[in-house]
Amino acid sequence: MNHMMDIPLHAGPEMDRAINRTDFFRLYKSVCRASGFEYFVLVQHTDRGSRYDPVSSFLLTNIPDHERPALARALSDDKGEVHSRMHSSASPFTSGLSFESLTGEAEASSANCALALPLHSPEGKRYWLMLAGKRPPPGRRELAELMLDSMRIFAKFHEKILVGEASAQLTAREVEVVKWTSEGKTSAEIAIILGLSEHTVISHITSAARKLKAVNRVHMIAIAVRKGIVH
Repeated sequence: MNHMMDIPLHAGPEMDRAINRTDFFRLYKSVCRASGFEYFVLVQHTDRGSRYDPVSSFLLTNIPDHERPALARALSDDKGEVHSRMHSSASPFTSGLSFESLTGEAEASSANCALALPLHSPEGKRYWLMLAGKRPPPGRRELAELMLDSMRIFAKFHEKILVGEASAQLTAREVEVVKWTSEGKTSAEIAIILGLSEHTVISHITSAARKLKAVNRVHMIAIAVRKGIVH
């Protein structure tokens, strides 16, 4: 069976109109349908030693709710093949993992194919799009098309959804403080500009840096610029 997609999704009208999570869910579901996979999950990569959470780690998925904990456990298993390859490789890979077999609803078989496609945000965070279904592994040309579609869809998902959610995590005052910090103002200068105490300004900077997972002020500004919080 030829699983090639007739029209690349990154070039289609649905891609142009995507503005919310439902739109992007439909796009990734279309990737599954067009390529002969049954399930997809967009996963935020975790560091070694951290476990995948079936709620916070899975950003978009059509996997039934009752199957997600088993998949999260399988991805967290540091002795498992998929976990090892996710942490040692930045290239697409396939495995015989069956999402259904994790819960005992179906037997694993040689016909099962789980495809993991690596994705990256502009600030360097890692993600994976995992596709699974009863079909053979994709050939080189199909893999290239799947990778291109996945990257283009994720880039817009990051721009429309993840950036907005990250910005929304900051309070209006924290955004103000980050913007003034990006312009080279010291905590004392920002305190005068905003009519706050220097201690309060430092607290806002510390909170913003924590929410953005920055290690210092320079890193915080770099992340805020990449996320579009400041320009």
